[in-house]
Amino acid sequence: MLLQISAIVVAIAFVFLVFYLIQTLKSLKHSLDEITSTMGQMKDEITDITSEVKDVLLNTNEVAIDMRMKLSNLNHLFGSVQDVGQVLHELSSSFKQSASGFISAIKQTGKPKPSQSRSDKWRSILKGVAISLDIWDGIKSKKTSPQTGAMK
Repeated sequence: MLLQISAIVVAIAFVFLVFYLIQTLKSLKHSLDEITSTMGQMKDEITDITSEVKDVLLNTNEVAIDMRMKLSNLNHLFGSVQDVGQVLHELSSSFKQSASGFISAIKQTGKPKPSQSRSDKWRSILKGVAISLDIWDGIKSKKTSPQTGAMK
């Protein structure tokens, strides 16, 4: 009889053990189902984020290309400004040298003496100006003459 009571107690204990094991397995299944649904949602969100990141990268590449082109244009502008600066520097240096030469000539003689070579230079400059004016008048007359010929 003691053996039968022991067998009944073991059977009852086994039933309780199986009952609690079933409850634990149900809870574990519920947790795994939630994890599975969460992973599915994360997969969808990652797909959306990936497409947005691709769009941002494309826009960034376009902006970088645009900036590179604008900087290239600015390099040309700065090169031109540098050229103008060099020309102005050379021009001011030549004015400075001319002024210092003129001042030194005045200091040496008290008065500047008109030399023959300077007057020859002025004559050449005036002849050049006169020739330029004649050429300009010729160009103007050629421009106006075809218009009058077209009216006839």
